[in-house]
Amino acid sequence: MIQTKTMPRKNNMDFKSLHCFAELVRLQSFSAAAQALSLTQPTVSKTIQALEAELGVPLLHKENGRKKRQVSPTPIGEEVYRHALSLLHERDLLLARIDDYRHIKSGTLRLGIALLGSDLLSNAIFAFHRRHPAIELSFFEEGSLAIEQSLRNNELDAGQLLAPAHDDFDSIPLCDYPLVVLMPKEKARRATLSLKSLQHEPFILYGAGFSLNRIIQTACREQGFTPNVVCRTGQWELLAQMVARNMGIALLPEYYARKIRPDTFAAVPLADPEIRWPLVIAWKKHQHPTPALRAWLDVVREEFGRGG
Repeated sequence: MIQTKTMPRKNNMDFKSLHCFAELVRLQSFSAAAQALSLTQPTVSKTIQALEAELGVPLLHKENGRKKRQVSPTPIGEEVYRHALSLLHERDLLLARIDDYRHIKSGTLRLGIALLGSDLLSNAIFAFHRRHPAIELSFFEEGSLAIEQSLRNNELDAGQLLAPAHDDFDSIPLCDYPLVVLMPKEKARRATLSLKSLQHEPFILYGAGFSLNRIIQTACREQGFTPNVVCRTGQWELLAQMVARNMGIALLPEYYARKIRPDTFAAVPLADPEIRWPLVIAWKKHQHPTPALRAWLDVVREEFGRGG
């Protein structure tokens, strides 16, 4: 006996037919559905008949076997209706995403870049530019306190802040490094240092617009002293040069300490208390992000491998 394999039915139903059926069930009226779809009533009827013929199942109840239809779905019609709503919703989401993609082909992305920590974003910035070369990148290069204020004033789309960011912001973690004591190599005598042991040293600190500057000064006060500040700068390379010339010591994120010459500098861990440098990229919460910002956040998540 030869068995024949039943081939699956090939359906070519389109979204217009599903939309017509969904509107008909929702409005419970051929005339109302026709009006909502800007069609004639016979066109709606023919569309439903064609959809039934294509699917091979009755979608609407017939009345006493006659041709007149009630606007109530059959059991399989109810399933088609539910799936039609889901498919139409997914189509709308896809169209909206495509529309967003079209929009991010141009425009401006305004980023707050911290003077200390800007190079952390180098790869993300290059990757973003490769994907969206027509988008202008506008940088506001300041300390994190000034960046936070500009974010609140809607002058920026996103910016680097010291964590934890305020509850007004959503954020993606970028890094979390401890501070080390940077000093000339010949002055290093211990494997670790406490903050209190530095109370008589001249300090090279960061500018008033840096959250890290405020954190260091607060930690010093908690240890019972006010640091003797001889200079302030937001440029870590200049800071290192000042340390090399014996102007003072500095508390530098370990990330930058790895970049300095070990034959000239010592980067001694700060153990009591430990002070950390956690940076995030932040943007205002409860504010609809622009397509350019969404694209930027996608790149940041890919580069840093974390959600937000």
